[in-house]
Amino acid sequence: MVTKTTPKKKTAAKKTPPKRLPKSTNSQRFEPAKLDSLFFVLDAIAWLDKTSNGLVAQFAGIDPRTAGKLLKNACQIGLVDSIGSGYALVLPYPYKGSKEQKEAVVKEALVRHPLLTGVRQFLRLGDKTDVALRKAATLAGISPFVPGDLNPLLEWAQSLGALQPSLVAEDLVDAAESKKELRHKEDRDRRIAFLSHSSMDKPFIRQLAADLTANGIDVWLDEQRIRVGDSIPEKIAQGLAGSDFFLIGMSEHSANSTWVQKELNNALVNEVQRRKVHILPLKLDDSPMPQIIADKRYADFSKSYKAGLDDLLNALKGDV
Repeated sequence: MVTKTTPKKKTAAKKTPPKRLPKSTNSQRFEPAKLDSLFFVLDAIAWLDKTSNGLVAQFAGIDPRTAGKLLKNACQIGLVDSIGSGYALVLPYPYKGSKEQKEAVVKEALVRHPLLTGVRQFLRLGDKTDVALRKAATLAGISPFVPGDLNPLLEWAQSLGALQPSLVAEDLVDAAESKKELRHKEDRDRRIAFLSHSSMDKPFIRQLAADLTANGIDVWLDEQRIRVGDSIPEKIAQGLAGSDFFLIGMSEHSANSTWVQKELNNALVNEVQRRKVHILPLKLDDSPMPQIIADKRYADFSKSYKAGLDDLLNALKGDV
């Protein structure tokens, strides 16, 4: 007997669906918020030791939701860094300065912003603003492109004149230096001091800034911080170029910081002096002065705060 075998049916091979490329999620949203309220937030960061969202909102006298939007925007344009649960200023800031000075800081951040740099380039090539924004966003890898997410950024930039096609950050620094020369002719007794310090010395610097302001000295506050990619020319912001004195708070904290090891070097010192800014170290404790500024006259706060302040005020009110 012959057994017939039933042929097996061929099973159709399962087709593997083609892999889809992942959608880009490099989107960016700039929150709609009033520019004037930003200065209250920046004031808080400049002055507070601890800078959580809630503390910034309380100091600024605004609701936490608004503070959160402004902090997000400030981080996106490079005005502020988010560090742990707090925040720190990136650009120097005039805590008790005029509205014009504070607007100049925001304008500088906007001019340096990569996206807006691209927008200005395309505007210079003849594109309209909406087209320039779309192209610049594509170049920056922002996808999907949602105009409404970026329009608040454009509004800030347009209100401060930061979208002029030929504008670069160096123009702002040069303009600040020119304003300083004009100030020397019109108001010879007015002095502006750029106060660079370690964040660890903030309580001391805060008191010093208050005393200098009370004595008629305008103060720009700058925390000694190094970010990846920072370069010496970019650290010469308009606040420093427009100042008469570069005050450096030297202490155990600053001496052991990356700032002194990397930033306080010949390139910085030469550029500061080229901008006609006088370097005046502040000796806050018994730590030795870095070699690069060891030969500079300094104000000594290590033994007496009052004596150091008197010495500093005499130096600041001298000829420039």
